[in-house]
Amino acid sequence: MKKHRPLSDVEKTPLLALRFTASITTRLQDLVEQRLHQGGFDILNRVVEKNQTILMLTFTQKILEQQAERSHVMKRTNDTQVMDAFTCSDRARFCDLDVRYRDRFGLFSASERSMIALHMINDITVLPEGKTTTELSQLLESRYHAVTHFHNLVADEATRSQKVRLRKNGEKSESLKHVLQTCKIVDSVMPIHLPRAVKSEIVRQTSWPLYHLSPPVHLIQSYYGCEVAFYFAWMGFLMRWYLVPGILGLVVFLLQKARGDTVDEDEYIPIYGVFGFITFILYLRFWDRYEHRLAYQWGTYSLSPYERLKFFALRPEFRGYLRYSPITGEIETFYPAFYRRLKYVLGAIITASMLFVAFVIMILSLNLQGYIRPSANPRRWNDDNPHPFHSPGFAVLAEEGRLFDATSSWRSLIPVAIHVLGINVLNALYRKVSVALTDWENHETEQNYKNSLILKRFLFEAFDCYVALFYLAFYERDVERLRMELVSVFQIDTLRRLCMECILPFGLFRLRTRGKQHVQTGNDTSSISTTDEILEDLEKDEYEQFDDYMEIVIQFGYVTLFASAYPLASLVSIAANLIEMRADCYRMAFLCQRPPSNRSQGMGMWRDLIAAIVWMSALTNCLLMGFSSDQLMHYLPQFYERDEVSGYTDMGHERSWIVIFIIFGLERLLLFVGITLHAIIPEVPEDISDLVERDHFIRMQQDAASLGRDGRKIHTVSKRISMEKSKSKRSSSSDSRGRDIRKRSIRNKILS
Repeated sequence: MKKHRPLSDVEKTPLLALRFTASITTRLQDLVEQRLHQGGFDILNRVVEKNQTILMLTFTQKILEQQAERSHVMKRTNDTQVMDAFTCSDRARFCDLDVRYRDRFGLFSASERSMIALHMINDITVLPEGKTTTELSQLLESRYHAVTHFHNLVADEATRSQKVRLRKNGEKSESLKHVLQTCKIVDSVMPIHLPRAVKSEIVRQTSWPLYHLSPPVHLIQSYYGCEVAFYFAWMGFLMRWYLVPGILGLVVFLLQKARGDTVDEDEYIPIYGVFGFITFILYLRFWDRYEHRLAYQWGTYSLSPYERLKFFALRPEFRGYLRYSPITGEIETFYPAFYRRLKYVLGAIITASMLFVAFVIMILSLNLQGYIRPSANPRRWNDDNPHPFHSPGFAVLAEEGRLFDATSSWRSLIPVAIHVLGINVLNALYRKVSVALTDWENHETEQNYKNSLILKRFLFEAFDCYVALFYLAFYERDVERLRMELVSVFQIDTLRRLCMECILPFGLFRLRTRGKQHVQTGNDTSSISTTDEILEDLEKDEYEQFDDYMEIVIQFGYVTLFASAYPLASLVSIAANLIEMRADCYRMAFLCQRPPSNRSQGMGMWRDLIAAIVWMSALTNCLLMGFSSDQLMHYLPQFYERDEVSGYTDMGHERSWIVIFIIFGLERLLLFVGITLHAIIPEVPEDISDLVERDHFIRMQQDAASLGRDGRKIHTVSKRISMEKSKSKRSSSSDSRGRDIRKRSIRNKILS
């Protein structure tokens, strides 16, 4: 096995790069540097690039361990092998020199050092503790209009009605990093990459061998942190579960070709749809188990008090008015929920108007592709009942020999490409709109803010991507056209992701770095990134994990919601994700800034969205089988009627209720099976539950022993104090008795 050298000493390794804007004054910069130094940071290097000053920040090993203790970093102990909060006094319990990619003390990994550095800079406030004003706070308030100092607020009616942010005497001031970034004094605070050798090792293990479906999640976690590692773990787990329906879908596809059937007539697809739903229900449950296992191994199964405080703390941007808390009786910042709900309604109206534009683009695209054909169903669309979405002026372009010839192998893809381009333009526009709407909603905590933003963007982009497919499936009831649209969107979207996320950023990066000398620091992990490498990283884009999650979740919807229309979707997704996983890893290592290292218990809101898609797929696939195609007709031919002229099949009008009852009955049966499987299979593996209980038991024993030792010490000290008091009392009483005897003897002598 190859021996890996430990990480270089933290005193020699720059952990954070902070870049000031060009407009900052020298005095203000000096005051900020002074405050950073007071907070525990050391400046390894100071570089001026394009009139911007860049600071390379680090701290001592002692400060690192103290901040790790304040942050309650959870680590596995050597003696009891339990997850416990790191403490400086018991540092030997957490030292493990055999763990790869840790420092020479065997304490912290690269992701932990980055996370601790970010915690530390976020904890530095504008004002030191106990201060009410400084030169730095005065400059920020007077010049940048940032309220950062304490106010002595009076708890009266006038104070309660003030429309200002709470600043109570004794409360911490705002975070220095937040104020500097809000006021455009600092434009970047970036965790610094380790040298090329560490990143190359992660990319190599992810990329080779080519058929490997599982990325090195533990190595990724040790370098990038839990939040990034959970994404790659989920992608690898999803691809492994895609294999089962993918192989079955390939068998169904080969049987379909051998028999000459179309997807509209294949009698085996209903079996595939039922099997696919059960497979993804099992996938959902087993992912929960795997997610809990990883969270336990990475020490994030339960958040520490520090992390819970940060997770549920008020956002710095939260605004409201002051009132007396009905719970604590103290002054608090309050924002009525009614106002936020009203903003939800107005935001929904804005979103709906943009979705209407997306719907119009979709209708035009389907006309250009020739998918809206009233002649295909003359019983439904005729002169008395014209098709509401058919546009002859656009549909004529899809005829044979025209610009978008539907029979051509490449011309027919042009409208699809235009549609995909329109979707991406609308999605890019809505990203800014969704951020503005979520800011306007004024959420109290980071968790609520993040969940609201994820939900908005997912619903909008899911509508953009799925509306054409739902239209073809349940309005046109044309499963063959649905399959063609699904295949086209799959191919073009995969090519777009490859170009936009890997090829284009790589080309732009090469153009930016043309003519620059890149000095490689060697192949060992103990070397330190050079200044040129750090400056190159500052020019790169920030890594957006949000978009990566969005793309794979949307793809998951294609696979599950329309399984009865495209059985090969799982197999195609494996091939696409093999490229996606490697492209994401390479882009994150060499084309983007190093992402912040955050502790996480799992996928969060994304897991809930995936679960919603899986449960909804029971309804969509049952409707595809019985309502939009002839797949169910092979099993219930007596309930369907076929038009011999057009070949269109419809449910018999007299007994159509029976087919509807069967379709929804099958859907309810699938839901019952899914609920039963979830009830039978526990969410948390039994061995993990036992380990968690064992950890609690051992910690309780240690606390009891510590309390016992402290109690015995207190008892001994108190006994010693009482003995000293009694001794002093005895001595004082004996002295007083001696004085009394002497006084009586002297008095007797005088009297005699």
